[in-house]
Amino acid sequence: MRRLVVLLVLVVATALASTVGTAKAGLIGGNCGATAPVFAPWGDWSSYYFAPNGGFENGSAGWTLGGGAAVVAADNEPWYLAGFGSHALEISTGGSASINVCYGVTYPAVRFFVAGQNGPARVHVRVVTRSLLGPLSVLDGGTFTADQGWNPSPKTSTLLSSLASLVGTKTMQLQFTVESGTAQIDDLFVDPFLSKS
Repeated sequence: MRRLVVLLVLVVATALASTVGTAKAGLIGGNCGATAPVFAPWGDWSSYYFAPNGGFENGSAGWTLGGGAAVVAADNEPWYLAGFGSHALEISTGGSASINVCYGVTYPAVRFFVAGQNGPARVHVRVVTRSLLGPLSVLDGGTFTADQGWNPSPKTSTLLSSLASLVGTKTMQLQFTVESGTAQIDDLFVDPFLSKS
């Protein structure tokens, strides 16, 4: 009987270890990539990872563009947080761009560089989460004004709850639209755990 109890404990422990490993890799953001406090010069000590093609140096690869949004040759944001580059995403009024990103089981957040072109631009960020059955939720990340010249965006929380993750969210898509003016976006970073700054 004692051997049976020990065997059952080992089986349960192995199963739990496997489940925890899967959760860490699949939900907690274990595969998101290396993170660093890249926005520390602006008082934000959270750790971010660089989104795939977040600097648009590979054109629109990995992005879905609409309404005339396009990758253009442009001066890179001058701090070169993702290294030297020569391209940016340009979105005019009514245009949109979206990308799927890795996220954590807690609240993730995004930050990027943005510049209004020939005047200020109003930028809106949304997040769409999907499960195996389709859209799970559309979350409002907020709207802000981008002035002329490159500046870091506000830290935009995607407000994805841990409950949403645990009930089957498979992807998180960031959607950027411009409500007025023309904006350029460069060097998109994601904080997969919404670290406290």
